Amino acid sequence: MTTTVYWACTENEWIKAEKPERVSKRFYDLGIKDNDRDSALAINHCPFFNESLKNIYAIKSIYNYSFKIEDNNFLTLDYGKDFFDSHVLIRSMEKKFFSFKTQYIFFTDEESLEMDCYQHPIFEENEISKRCMIIPGSINIGKYFRNLEFSFILKKDFNEFILKEQDVMYYVKFNTKEKIIFKQFRANDNLKQIARDIRLINWGNKNMVDVEYFYKKFKGKKYILNEIENNLIE
Repeated sequence: MTTTVYWACTENEWIKAEKPERVSKRFYDLGIKDNDRDSALAINHCPFFNESLKNIYAIKSIYNYSFKIEDNNFLTLDYGKDFFDSHVLIRSMEKKFFSFKTQYIFFTDEESLEMDCYQHPIFEENEISKRCMIIPGSINIGKYFRNLEFSFILKKDFNEFILKEQDVMYYVKFNTKEKIIFKQFRANDNLKQIARDIRLINWGNKNMVDVEYFYKKFKGKKYILNEIENNLIE
């Protein structure tokens, strides 16, 4: 059995986005494996470890981007102020808590599919894994349609955020035993607007609400799937 997951990057440079890559493949490409089951290196024969990697995928950056905090101000030479304003959300300067809007979106025709977002890329050696504490989250992509954003806290020894093209930013995990089949779509203006509208559901509500509140308010799944099907690019 298989589960279809539709995905898109809604950035202007979306064409550079790559299909999510299996974390198990990336890990074993490091060479930590052995055909000899009795070898201390043969973690590839451990069913518990392999089960833990099932349906976890790496999401890569399409940008080379950085900003530095100096005297409570930002220094950046990449892309300019308009890009900074549209992609960087300052949650707390004091806590060095930010979001970088990566604009990836995932959806499925399944009635329900939980996706754990923004898992720390524990098998990566890059500036993200070194500098950032990543804020995790979970979303049911069968019941909700919205862009992801990458929220993080810079660790105490760092005042500069560095993102390199092709670096893995975070992992996502699909909580199903089924094999995932990815299909990429081009997000048209209608789909982008729906994603924006959905994010407005709780604006003005000062009380914390359960995730089921958002799922109950969600409408238009049939329409969204039809738009996606008409805009598939692979």
